[in-house]
Amino acid sequence: MKKYLALSALVMIMGLLQSCLKRGLQDLPAFTDANIDRFDFEYRWNDNGTFRVVRFNTDAPVPNGKTLTVKTVVPEASGAFTTAIRDKVTAAAIVGMCNVSTAATIKPVNGAPGLGVPGDFSKPVSYQVTAADEKTVNVWTVNITFVK
Repeated sequence: MKKYLALSALVMIMGLLQSCLKRGLQDLPAFTDANIDRFDFEYRWNDNGTFRVVRFNTDAPVPNGKTLTVKTVVPEASGAFTTAIRDKVTAAAIVGMCNVSTAATIKPVNGAPGLGVPGDFSKPVSYQVTAADEKTVNVWTVNITFVK
């Protein structure tokens, strides 16, 4: 009896999860923006088995055509972010993250470091941003001013 009750409940739940609308939906236009709106940086290190992160103070990027100039400032030593750790921080071993246009995708080009992993930002790097429409593609060059 319990098996039949459970089976009946399962059939009812499956019926509720079905969509009634099968067609007649309006096609919406895809976004055509392929921009980088923000770039941020951080430094990551292992502190005796504890993973630590310090975020940099980063200004909004200044665009010039398809080139962005970003100023990022390494904070002063404090707490677990000691002077010894701060001295190890260089633009050649930091993590970059960015915001792109709605529904756009981004990928590194010309040997640029991947986003979200430590990489070398000591020289200009380039990223290809593809809009949601998959037709609009911009290659952005990012130059950082690294202040320590």
